[in-house]
Amino acid sequence: MSSAPVATSILLVDDQPENLVALTAILGEESYRLVTAASGKDALLRILSEDFAVILLDVRLPDIDGFEVASLVKQRERSRHTPIIFLTAAADDVSAIYRAYAVGGVDYLLKPLEPEVVQAKVAVFAELHRRGEQIKEQAELLRKAEQRRRDAEVEELRRAAQARYQNLADAIPQCVFTAKLDGSVDYVSSRWLQYTGLAFEALRGWGWQAAVHPNDLTQFVGKWRLSLESGDPFQGECRLRSVHGVYRWHLCQAVPERDVWKRVVGWLGSFTDIDDTKRHEQERIHLLTRERAARAEAEAAVRRSELLAEASSSFSASLDEDSVAAALTRLAADRICTWCVLDLRKEGALRRTAVAHRSREAARSMEQRIPRDLVAEAGGIGAVLASGRPDLRVECAPRDVAQALDVGDGAAVQELGASSYLCVPLVTRGDVLGALSLVWVEPGERFDPPDFAVAVDLAQRAALCLENARLLRMMREAVQIREDFVSVASHELRTPLSALVLQIQGLSRTIARSGGELPAAQVLAKLSQAEGQIERLTRLIDTLLDVTRINNGQLELSLEDVDLCDVAREVAVRLASEVERAGCALELDLPATAVGRWDRLRLDQVVTNLLVNAIKYGRGKPIQLRVAVDGESAVLQVMDQGIGIEKEFIGRIFGRFERAAPTSSYGGLGVGLYIVDQILKAHGGSIQVESAPGVGSRFQVALPLPSRDADPSGPVGERPEPSVTGPAG
Repeated sequence: MSSAPVATSILLVDDQPENLVALTAILGEESYRLVTAASGKDALLRILSEDFAVILLDVRLPDIDGFEVASLVKQRERSRHTPIIFLTAAADDVSAIYRAYAVGGVDYLLKPLEPEVVQAKVAVFAELHRRGEQIKEQAELLRKAEQRRRDAEVEELRRAAQARYQNLADAIPQCVFTAKLDGSVDYVSSRWLQYTGLAFEALRGWGWQAAVHPNDLTQFVGKWRLSLESGDPFQGECRLRSVHGVYRWHLCQAVPERDVWKRVVGWLGSFTDIDDTKRHEQERIHLLTRERAARAEAEAAVRRSELLAEASSSFSASLDEDSVAAALTRLAADRICTWCVLDLRKEGALRRTAVAHRSREAARSMEQRIPRDLVAEAGGIGAVLASGRPDLRVECAPRDVAQALDVGDGAAVQELGASSYLCVPLVTRGDVLGALSLVWVEPGERFDPPDFAVAVDLAQRAALCLENARLLRMMREAVQIREDFVSVASHELRTPLSALVLQIQGLSRTIARSGGELPAAQVLAKLSQAEGQIERLTRLIDTLLDVTRINNGQLELSLEDVDLCDVAREVAVRLASEVERAGCALELDLPATAVGRWDRLRLDQVVTNLLVNAIKYGRGKPIQLRVAVDGESAVLQVMDQGIGIEKEFIGRIFGRFERAAPTSSYGGLGVGLYIVDQILKAHGGSIQVESAPGVGSRFQVALPLPSRDADPSGPVGERPEPSVTGPAG
């Protein structure tokens, strides 16, 4: 059944409405669909929106003339073959006729138009257009028929190929499958069904995941989805469960199927059993890994033994602490790190004893920029010294190392570089002597467990050598101190003893010469002088006995209510003659009372020793003795304007047999301040000193007063126990 004929579209372009009406009347047939346009722009819009069998175009238009419209129409691929008939009222304009044909016009009609001519010419082009459309329609029908024939042939070939492919897939040992564009399985070979024991309906789509080992599923599916997105061939390994419930390793390989336009339309893949091969490979790798590990461990043990042997040799070459420290840092920088620092506790303070770097130039820079004196045991070093446990930072930044090493100048560490940090303590006999900090700079270098063990062993050996060197130094110092003390003590004891012998011998000779009738006053004077030397000798012996008691922890205190002001006055009166002989002026600044629970004799000993020192080292200069009550303490100050004390000796003067002035110029045993410090510690008090060379010294003693909530019925500062006996300090 044929369809009704379609009306032919004709475009009429004229700026005069009456001309459009005339053309519409001339061409007013049912087989024509007339479209009108009053300007060139309007005509172009119509041409862009639909196709026309013929265009009747007026030459003169208000915006764009007919020639320009025709030129634009011919430039468009879709409308370039549309016939254009020009209309004009200028009969004598031959150039316009030539131009009309030049821009692609097929005819040129003059106004007024003859209806028969217009109808005839339009009918020709309309008929040509209808026939052309019919030819196109017939060609399309033929193309579709040919396409159906080819599709049938292709489908037949596809079915044959699929049958052949399925037979081939069933014949090979691999588990073959095909998948859609989205990765869902739409075919599996019989081998799949036999191996898994599952029905095809259970494996269809994404059901095949039920056969994959749970531990492999996430990674395997994720990799499969990546290939689906990228279109790249897929390869992955997973374990598949067999019909017997046993999982075996399989290698899955899949390639995309593409059409003639190279678009992915599906996937073809297979699973190959590689379980035996993989197990053999794993066993081989395991054996190889064990062999390499054993070889590496043996080589590390050899290197470790060589390093420790070299360390022992270097450390034992000298019993000097600085030499051992330098040997330790040099060896560490050469063998197990890029640069290192060694911090040791000396005389109660932490000091950076040695630094080393593989580069000599960098080592010199470290000597200048890395601080030697550390303010406090803080950061990484402080934690290691406090806990005695190493601090390992496998990866770190220079600022972390600067903070751990307590280096204020972070730029110095930044220039040296740091990528890995290890700090190990130097421990011997349970005491932490210091810490060795090791730093790698190269990005690829890291401190691993073998390095850790080597560093700990190296630090232990160094600690033992440092402790031996320190003990040797202390022994030598002790021997020297003992020899110096014996010499000084012999001199100090011999002086009053010699004077006593001379006085007794002189008295004997005087009595012999006088025939036994020496006046009593002269005898008493001689005996008084001898008694003074005996008292001096007694004080020296008592001092030595006090040192012995303190060392043995047998310093006894007999506590009672004591007024510190009374003790200060008594000592001042007793030493008045010595003050006068030294040419000093003693100024007392005492409150009414300062009563506490103390040992009177020991307190007298403290004041006496401090005042005697002020007289000895401040000859000819005024001395001040002050007592004050400050909150919960009684404060005693002894100030002189004598020779003063060097800063380096201030921390040592309270040590046993320590002296801040030469023995040749100032006598004494060097134990006075030591006894003072121990007596005060036994009382729970303290002593501080401020001094400068040539300016003088100020010694300040603080003694605890009784608490405010003590029993008011008892004496001020009373304690329950009548006496205290305990170790000094």
